[in-house]
Amino acid sequence: MRTLLVIIFGLTISVTCFSQDLNDSTEVKKRPKATYKVGSAKVTVWTNKRSDGTTWKNFKIEKVYKKNETWQTTNSFNETELLELKAAIDKAISEETVKNK
Repeated sequence: MRTLLVIIFGLTISVTCFSQDLNDSTEVKKRPKATYKVGSAKVTVWTNKRSDGTTWKNFKIEKVYKKNETWQTTNSFNETELLELKAAIDKAISEETVKNK
């Protein structure tokens, strides 16, 4: 009897976790407004909206590289990559700030 209860309990938890995974995967994921890339440096622009309808932008900076056939990111840059980052930031500022004013 105890074994049967353990099996039923385990199945209940499995079904609960599975249905939670289904709910998570059906949510619509927010996409960035724009991405600006120069070399390995990338600036991603996200637009956010408040309940009163006003919006603002957030800018995410990162370095993108491939290691062991897998794409990875970091926020660490060497001197050359800093110049690429500066160019990507300038591009993002130009497109997102100057054109919108």
